Amino acid sequence: MAPLYLIDEYSDLPPSHFALSDPEGLIAVSQTVSARLVWRAYHQGYYPCSPIGEELTLWWAPTERLVLRPHELHLSKNFKKQLRAIRREEQHAYAAIQVTVNQCFEEVIQACAAIPRQQDFDGGWISDEIIEAYSELHRHGMAHSFETWQDGELIGGLYGVSLGQIFCGESMFSKLSQASRIAFSHAVPFLAQQGIRLIDCQQDSEYLRSFGATLIPRADYEFYLQQLAYAAAPVHWPSGRISLDGQYIRAVSAGEDNDAVL
Repeated sequence: MAPLYLIDEYSDLPPSHFALSDPEGLIAVSQTVSARLVWRAYHQGYYPCSPIGEELTLWWAPTERLVLRPHELHLSKNFKKQLRAIRREEQHAYAAIQVTVNQCFEEVIQACAAIPRQQDFDGGWISDEIIEAYSELHRHGMAHSFETWQDGELIGGLYGVSLGQIFCGESMFSKLSQASRIAFSHAVPFLAQQGIRLIDCQQDSEYLRSFGATLIPRADYEFYLQQLAYAAAPVHWPSGRISLDGQYIRAVSAGEDNDAVL
């Protein structure tokens, strides 16, 4: 029987193919979570996610990984109509719907934690410790958020971690219909502009498959990690509004009044 590893930020991390077959993909547990541990584990090919009520943090490296190559993004005809309406106004300073990057990372991850979901692995596992770990990664330019705004109110978004030319999506939320879909449809071209060649969607879902995401074997994902996680890519993504084609409408430098973006 394969062992289940207890890990921390300084321990040796097992290769992802050491994961258990039952439960499928479980590779390790940890008593605490830190930015350093998250960063090291992602480079080994696993991510944290725990069911409701679990005291330990569970780390997973599933046999198959859901991924999206940015150039394979698929959008439905009906949704494209909605995006065209957004695009007609996107250059306006007071457009009703706006999408931003890195505008309010902690608000996004807190919203992901709070949104009720009909599944065992819901946002409830995003504890204060998890929020602090990913927020620290964000402060170092390693984690990023995308936000959808309607009339100045945050209505949806997502966050994830960038590893070289891979972006590992963590979670998303919507307060209004299609809000996270709008954020994601803007995020993918933006990520491509930043040199991202693979988006790791982690867990299989029909929702993400609808964007064109596909399952690949764990061995293929390990290969992508070796090839892309240490590849050169822009590390500084200023906060600001972004367009549907992945360009900044306006970037905000540190020290500027971010309210001017909204």
